[in-house]
Amino acid sequence: MAAGKPDTRQALLKAAVKLFGEAGFDATSTREIAREANANISAISYHFGGKDKLRLACAEYVAERLARVAARPQDQPQPRTPQQAAIALEKLVSNLVEALLSQPGAPELAQFVLREIARPGEVLDLVFPRFLAPAHQRACDLWALATGEGPESPAVRLAVFSILGQVVYFRLGQALVCKRMGWNEFGPEQIRAIEDSILGNLRVALATTSKGSEQ
Repeated sequence: MAAGKPDTRQALLKAAVKLFGEAGFDATSTREIAREANANISAISYHFGGKDKLRLACAEYVAERLARVAARPQDQPQPRTPQQAAIALEKLVSNLVEALLSQPGAPELAQFVLREIARPGEVLDLVFPRFLAPAHQRACDLWALATGEGPESPAVRLAVFSILGQVVYFRLGQALVCKRMGWNEFGPEQIRAIEDSILGNLRVALATTSKGSEQ
């Protein structure tokens, strides 16, 4: 691949996300990234200006993909009733299940995010307000409309983290889940079972919260 081709930039991003997620930023060399991307090492400086800026570009790349999962489709109206909000929230969770469990490159995305959010610093400061916070806020707004709770209440914010965290757990704990369930892999049937389980938990949580707000 030549240094200036757009596909080289994309290959470097994917390679860096994979390697940073597996070994961490400090333990990953630019030579390893270039080898993984089948690119010249000089392409990293050409496209990103160095390893540090490549890391930030990776964070934006991953966060943008996850933010699109939570975004309201342009062809769908804003939910206005509790029932519509609950349906939209289920759709958001289903989209996240698809993004993290079935799409190509999902394990690398999840591992990269987990490493970066566990390490406060420039990357988290960059991507949280621009991508992750809006995605979490949309889920909180939907939860609030579905239950009658305030979107910024600690209970709602924690509830959203709890439900979304279940999806992340299944991604990162795939080997353990498969061993305990007697599965060979996360195929379509297994992913559907996981999605049904998480959505069931979501419905129970929404019903419990709604009941609590009426008392």
